[in-house]
Amino acid sequence: MKNNRNLFYLANSFSEDSGGRTQATFTRAKMLSDVSANSFILTFNFKRDYGEIYHVVKEKRGIPSSITFLNMFEFFAGEELYNNREEQPAFFNKDSQFIYEFIAKKNAYKVYNKGVQFCYIQLDKYGTCIYKDFFDDKKRKIKRETYDYYGKLKLITYLNMLTKKPLRKIYYTNKQRAYLCIDYDRENFNTKQCIVYDKDEKPCKVFLNELEMAKYWIANLNALYLNSIFFVEDRKLDEVVTNNSYSSKKINSIAVIHSSHLKAPYNFGAKINRFNGDLLKDTSNYSAVVLLTEQQLKHVRNQFGLQPNLYHIPHVKVEQKKSYHEEKDIYKIVVISRFVKIKRIMDILKAFKIVVEKVPNIKLEIWGSGEEEEKYKKFIEENQLQEVVFIKGYTNYPHEVFYSAGLSVITSEYEGFGMTILESMTNQTPVIAYDFNYGPKELIDDGINGYIVENGNINELANQIIEIYNGKNDLKSIGIAAKEKATMFNEAIIKKRWLQMINDVENRPFNLDYKSLRQVVLLSEIKDIYKNEDENDIELCFTIQNTLTVGLPNEKYYLYISNYYNLEQIGNRYFELQVVENSKENFEILKGCLTIEKTIYYELKELDPKFSLGIKNKENFYFIDIIGTQTI
Repeated sequence: MKNNRNLFYLANSFSEDSGGRTQATFTRAKMLSDVSANSFILTFNFKRDYGEIYHVVKEKRGIPSSITFLNMFEFFAGEELYNNREEQPAFFNKDSQFIYEFIAKKNAYKVYNKGVQFCYIQLDKYGTCIYKDFFDDKKRKIKRETYDYYGKLKLITYLNMLTKKPLRKIYYTNKQRAYLCIDYDRENFNTKQCIVYDKDEKPCKVFLNELEMAKYWIANLNALYLNSIFFVEDRKLDEVVTNNSYSSKKINSIAVIHSSHLKAPYNFGAKINRFNGDLLKDTSNYSAVVLLTEQQLKHVRNQFGLQPNLYHIPHVKVEQKKSYHEEKDIYKIVVISRFVKIKRIMDILKAFKIVVEKVPNIKLEIWGSGEEEEKYKKFIEENQLQEVVFIKGYTNYPHEVFYSAGLSVITSEYEGFGMTILESMTNQTPVIAYDFNYGPKELIDDGINGYIVENGNINELANQIIEIYNGKNDLKSIGIAAKEKATMFNEAIIKKRWLQMINDVENRPFNLDYKSLRQVVLLSEIKDIYKNEDENDIELCFTIQNTLTVGLPNEKYYLYISNYYNLEQIGNRYFELQVVENSKENFEILKGCLTIEKTIYYELKELDPKFSLGIKNKENFYFIDIIGTQTI
């Protein structure tokens, strides 16, 4: 254990039922808690019931007391807001001077004064007030008062009475002291200013927006705790650590990429998305960047270069310690997912409609919740599948659900890793997956410990399930193989990789003067392309001349074919070049060869390939264009 190491996990926000990225964050925080002096999970948003959420999450996820939850609003309040569990929830009490109409379906009250409704009160299941909405005499909403789990006023939101958008929010401590006021623009409703108040309710700090508040908080934590490392899990928080003008010292930071960096169709060569893509273009603002799969790392290196602070560390396998009471039902197929379009659960339903005609006793359970639930129910009803397909709702026990089944299915458009694949395999339940980026190929060996089918092919998905159940597939042995494959993601193995990366971050020198001494390539030209040919392959040998400034030599050069995207064929679209000649006149000669199959060569020749020079040093990687009139 490093006695003075402090680890901060920037989760932005979470709830009792958050899964995926949040679950991975909690798991890593627990795994690394014994190699740090302090571990903190940070949230940056306001929630009335964070205190209760913390309590439930600690209990449900087994988070030890050595991990502390911190919230940005508590920091600016200067006192604890959420962790007081000594008090009891406050039951809402009526005021005798008003008339109350109870709305049973909503567990709420309409409140009248002299026959006119002026207030609406929403209660939680315990009878505690969640919020009160107030109206003028024309039933236009004026403001909302938000109360915490214990019935204490925590926030007043004043509204634009025409648009119902917030114009001002005032936040209160447990003792009803105003500690923060946020004003919003009338036209675009963006934050206009954030005013922090001291304990005498006098303004003491002003920020342009919540992002600036977050930066100030992180800078304070970085100054207070020596040898700190900040894990950024949410791309919306990147600037909090990478562009923090409030910090007087370097912020050691690690970005964890939890999803794809590609837009539809989510394959290499597709346009990059705003958040992950923008970060991966230039990772130098982070101490390290972690990708969850080898496939995504390969795509990133082929698109953005061999940046020196890129790491591949997969999710860790989480074992369920409790014993399961339910026996495996081989003829049950399960899905655990959010009910959203990108998960393509409709594909599973359409495939299952085909399957039920061919496989007796088969049934499907779909666990989760989301916006597409009614769509699934309608399809089930219209196709008379009610007796074999069941929408089961959200589960807090995914391991038990996976263990109970013979097979699970995942058909996402994309994932960062596909955690449910690993969870299913851990519980000896093989997975059938679409061949999407990223995850299936990393985890599943097709036909050995699971199944991979063509991405988006509903008929192939159905046929594979039919073959599994009506063919000679032994689901029991496939399940045993799946569980064995999952051992590659054991905590001890994954923890070792995290510790090595953390050690790199802590020991990596930060010397801007050293960076500035590197030679700059003023011009890179292809001088010659020579071709060697045999029966099957063609070797392309390149000679390149660089014109340089004075300075320390660059460490490595790579030639990139920048407009070729079929990595399945070529492997990598880059190869290393060797410096074979240096000159005092500040130019150098590079040489390197690429061996490719003839079919790929003719493909490239027709494409008229474009080339870039990748320049890699310990501290950075960047591209420059290569000029030249030679053709391959």
